[in-house]
Amino acid sequence: MQYLSLVNQGLPYQVLQVQKRFLNGKPQCSSLKQPRRSSLKTTWPAISVTLFGSGFVLGPLIDGLHSRVDLVVYRTGSIHIGPLSTNVPVLLGVFYCTVGLLHLYLDERTSPSAKTQGSLKKTLVSLISLVLFIELSAEMYKSGVPANVEAYALFAAAEFIWFLADRTWFGFALACIVGVACPLAEIPLIKYFHLWDYPQANVVIFGEGLVSWTLTCYFVYTFFLINFSRWLKSVFVADDFKGQG
Repeated sequence: MQYLSLVNQGLPYQVLQVQKRFLNGKPQCSSLKQPRRSSLKTTWPAISVTLFGSGFVLGPLIDGLHSRVDLVVYRTGSIHIGPLSTNVPVLLGVFYCTVGLLHLYLDERTSPSAKTQGSLKKTLVSLISLVLFIELSAEMYKSGVPANVEAYALFAAAEFIWFLADRTWFGFALACIVGVACPLAEIPLIKYFHLWDYPQANVVIFGEGLVSWTLTCYFVYTFFLINFSRWLKSVFVADDFKGQG
């Protein structure tokens, strides 16, 4: 210690303080910020507004691919823009917001990994895949393909998109839940609010007609919302860190 004292006489005060902390067995890194784990607690308001706005604007455009071939005919309060018809911008905004935030919440309850990080590339791939899938289903319907044949083809295409855009069993399970829950949620909207109907429904549930293969559309939609919400979170978290830096 006497040797250290003699050497330390020529050292700056800051260096001596660091040395004392090290010798006392309590190294401190006050000048270094520890990496912070991204949290949904601070970013969910911005993410939810963006998801809702995207669903309000983008949702009817994608949904219009079905309405233009009269797969679904909108009734109460419908508006027409060229060949597109809709009355559900608000519902689609809620759909985007609910599924996106639900998946981000579940993401934070699982171990972080590279697969749960947002990516603009994966978001674009899943969006393009969704649009092509919806267009394919609309063209098959327009061409008069039997519902059971179209269902088999779309189920196969949906599984390929899952492999392309997500490739996780967790995402597959969530897509299955969304694919079953959303068509069931349509029933009270059709029955009590008369918002839309399916002229060529091939299955009747609780007295209301649905098209069986529409669940594959919700299934594929889920992967876009998964990737889109993750990418939005990465963007807003990065902005939040810059603001606190």
